[in-house]
Amino acid sequence: MKMKILTISFFSILLLSSTIFSNYKHGNRSVYINVNSIVNDSLTLITKDSVFNFLKKKNAIKDSMLIHDVDLNKIENELKNIDYLKMSNAFYGINSPLVIHISERNPVIEIKNDNFYLDNEGKIVSKSKINSPKVIAFFGNLDSLNNKKIARLGNTIMSDDFFKNHFNYVFSDSLEIYIKPKLYDYVIEFGLLDNIESKLTNYKLFYAAKSESNSIKEAEKINLKFTNQVIVQKK
Repeated sequence: MKMKILTISFFSILLLSSTIFSNYKHGNRSVYINVNSIVNDSLTLITKDSVFNFLKKKNAIKDSMLIHDVDLNKIENELKNIDYLKMSNAFYGINSPLVIHISERNPVIEIKNDNFYLDNEGKIVSKSKINSPKVIAFFGNLDSLNNKKIARLGNTIMSDDFFKNHFNYVFSDSLEIYIKPKLYDYVIEFGLLDNIESKLTNYKLFYAAKSESNSIKEAEKINLKFTNQVIVQKK
């Protein structure tokens, strides 16, 4: 019995020693980092080179590092400071290459007065130097408390082919929201930023029914403010 216990203890110590040695050896291996470590081939607002150089500037990575010196959490936390990026995930792949997977934010509305975009979550996205996303524009002053609501309006418009092609821009008089169509003289009085999907659906159904009639051409304002109603004010 004593011999059995000694044998188990010996193999346990051997296994532990082997694990420690393996981890030590792995941690002292070099990992080579370059722009190909950044994974996303569909970036539109920022380049992989810019992300790579940003991380180097922040001392989060170097061209060559020992594995135990690479701080994956630091890499991910530094990338949170790039407002073009929605999320990142740093990890080791097969044969220990460093992989930094990133995903971009999705701009849905351009806030003209403040010179930035809002993404579909209402997060601020700076203007890009390499691309100008084709999204609906908003003119007027915007309280930051309404960022999520106006972004929801922008997202609903940009997610629908009819709205995206039909609407020209959105504007505010500081009290209410209005939408200007591309091909007509009338203004759509949207009202407050509530019941967004319902109001737009009501307008789409109204337009489908009246687009060939004179009521559209003679309209000066189309009011969507009231629940399940579309009110036409003629010129």
